[in-house]
Parts: sequence; C-alpha cells; structure tokens
Amino acid sequence: MIKLKADYVLLMDNKNTILKNAEVIFDKKIIDVGYDLEKCEQEIYLGENSILMPALINSHTHLEFSSNKTLLEYGDFILWLNSVIEHRENLFINCKGDCFKKAVDEMKKSGVCAFGEISSTGDDLRYLKHSPLKVVYFNEIIGTTPAAVDMLYQDFQARLNESMELQNEKFKIGISIHSPYSVHPFLMDKVLNIARSENLPVQTHFMESKAERRWLDEGEGEFKLFFEKHFKNAKPLIKPIEFIEKFRGLKATFIHCVHANEEEFEKIKEINASIAHCPVSNRLLNVGLLDLEKVKNYSIDYSVATDGLSSNYSLNLFKEIRAALLMHVSLHPKYLAKDLLKAVTKNAAKSLGLNNGEIKKGKDADLITFKLPNSVENLELLPLQIILHTNEVEKLYINGKEV
Repeated sequence: MIKLKADYVLLMDNKNTILKNAEVIFDKKIIDVGYDLEKCEQEIYLGENSILMPALINSHTHLEFSSNKTLLEYGDFILWLNSVIEHRENLFINCKGDCFKKAVDEMKKSGVCAFGEISSTGDDLRYLKHSPLKVVYFNEIIGTTPAAVDMLYQDFQARLNESMELQNEKFKIGISIHSPYSVHPFLMDKVLNIARSENLPVQTHFMESKAERRWLDEGEGEFKLFFEKHFKNAKPLIKPIEFIEKFRGLKATFIHCVHANEEEFEKIKEINASIAHCPVSNRLLNVGLLDLEKVKNYSIDYSVATDGLSSNYSLNLFKEIRAALLMHVSLHPKYLAKDLLKAVTKNAAKSLGLNNGEIKKGKDADLITFKLPNSVENLELLPLQIILHTNEVEKLYINGKEV
C-alpha cells in the first residue's frame, strides 16, 4: 500500500470536495482518504503547494490522424472534410509506431490515465494494445451505400472480434457510429444490436456543423454537393430525433452537438446519454461553440476531449480545458473551472464506463500529482488556478502503479 499526502486533495465528487493537508491510501484501488490515516510501508509527502486528484480522461480521440501537422485545411468544416478525404490514406500510412507513441506520451505527460479512441480501420490496434494508458477502443462503422451494407458489416465484425480478444483491465472495447449522415440505418441497427448484447459503450458524432444541420433537416446545402461529388448520394437517410432514439438503452455519448436544437437536447437527456465537448476542434473548423449553459440546464453530463490531431494542435487535456475556460466568455470562470475538471475526470469516466475519475473507496487508483507555483487560500478558486497553471504532471498512477 502507498500513502500520499498533499496540501490539496480534490476528490471530484458531486460536492466538489477539496481537502487540505489530507492523505490517500491505495494499492490497485483507493483504500481510504482523510486525515491521520493508518501507517503504510511507503509514505510520501508531495511537497509545498502539492495537488493530488484523479487522473484525467480524454474521452474522444482519433489517434490514426496523429501524423497531421499542416496538411489539412481549417476554417471551414466542408473544406476540412474534403481535405481529410484527400489526405486520409497518406496520414494513416505516415502514422506508425513512433507516431502513436508520441501521441500517447503527450497525453500521459498531461496527466491522462485513459482515453477513448475512435478506430476506423483497426490498423492502430497493433500499437494501442500495449498502451501504458487505459484505452476504450471504439470500433467505428461508416458507410451509406445499401449494396455495401453486408460487406461493411463483415469488415466491422472482423475488426471488433480482433479487438475483443485483447480485452483486459486496461483495454476495453466500444462501438462508434460515425454520424447520422454517414451510416446507413440498416448498418446502424446491426451494429447497435451488438452494443446492446455485449453491453458496450457507444459514441457518435452529432450536429457538429451548420452544414450537417441543414442537410439532415432539409436535404440541402453544402453536404448535398459533398455527397453528390463523393458518393452519388444526395438524400439524407434519417431524421435527427430518429437517430438519437436508436441509442436508447445504451451507454451513449454524442460528440460535439454544437448545432443541436432544444428537442434534440431533450431527447439526449431522455435516453440518459452524455455529450463530449471538443472546443479547440470546433474552433479550428469554425463550426461554433457548444452551449454549455443549455447542456447544464438539461442536466446532461458532459466531458471535454481533444478530438484528434486532424482538428487540433495538441492532445494535452489541460490545454484543452484552458481553451474551454477562455472560450466560454458568458460563464463565470470560477464555476466553469469546477465543471471542466469534473468533465475530464468523473464525467469522462462515466461516459466510458470506467471505475475511476474520483478519489473514493473502491475506485481504481488512477491519480495525478503536481504543484502550483503558490498556495491558494480561497479553495473556491483552486480549480481555476489548476487549469490556469498546469500543463504537465509530476506523477501519474494507474491502478496504483506509477507510470
């Protein structure tokens, strides 16, 4: 057993509890938290102005695109999407072992213990199955051509089966439906039936852009031109509410939701789903900003994620929540900071189905430690100061072992 003592311990519970000069005892799981706890073989005081809190969780990534730096076009969603299609194969080819290692290392340095990975090909499996971090590996399905449904489903099943054989305490499986505009409803139903039978978490991109909004509502706009150019298909296959309803009964996360309307937020709440907010990606693609106040008003849990390097410059999760803090100018920074830390710990763990994200007896001992430059007298401001002054952590523990 290990006992860590820090000047500030953030539990990340429902009450946003912060303990001063407190201790945490753990082995693989959290054993106790409080003051003057029992003696342990290994006892460490983390130093002046030290922070001990749950490790961060990056709920939504696309590491297959991690070789991108300046290749893709930003500033407009459709132009970006066309550039992704043009360069996709080269980006995948250029991301091999060292590329994935650098991506994982960047997350690890910023205190990430687990991440949700969207895999469209399965080629990343050979690199991520040995990740030092926890992985929830979302096998993605994409395709709208009715004649190709069986072939696409067989390919998906093969990828899913290969990944399921690798499951262990640090490698879990999920399923991703790419989006309502890119997956045929027949294919969607077949894949979601697997998620139900295997009790797998599910992610899907939803209402990321104005172009998607207009396409699904009216069958018009930039997406019509896009589909006519690439797929000879100029008709939306499903309505947004019908799409959301398909995820009922599943542990579902809807990614982005920048242009979701009141009815759709209500339906997401009704089916007990969550939302993943990717602020830097949304900014670079110039699609707008998720209304976090509206999300909170509907009592929908949200996580914050980096998305992939196809639409971000960094996988550092502290940088991501700092960006969110500065972008959401209508929200009070003190209160938003609390929500953002919860979004990358407790809420993210819940969305991925992980037993971490809190310092609580019985939770996995996934912890980070770091120091602030000075002490913080007003504990109400501690989450804000953490976000403003932290880029990397000193120690990362996963299942009680320092990584």
